[in-house]
Amino acid sequence: MELSDRERIEKGARTNFELKRLYEKHRALEARLHELGRKSFLTKSEQQEERELKLTKLRGVERMLKLADDSPELAA
Repeated sequence: MELSDRERIEKGARTNFELKRLYEKHRALEARLHELGRKSFLTKSEQQEERELKLTKLRGVERMLKLADDSPELAA
């Protein structure tokens, strides 16, 4: 996510409940991915979890950007 996008989303999360919820989930996914990334070896189940987390995170980013784009005060 680009810095300007992150700034728009953080600003919008102050007033938009759904955007706030999605952003909090995004941060939690980032933290878990960071934990997995610190491991020198991932089990097959951890590899699967990592793929699912990345996909979930991507979908969340797309949804947050759509919400930000649809909000006149956050439009880029």
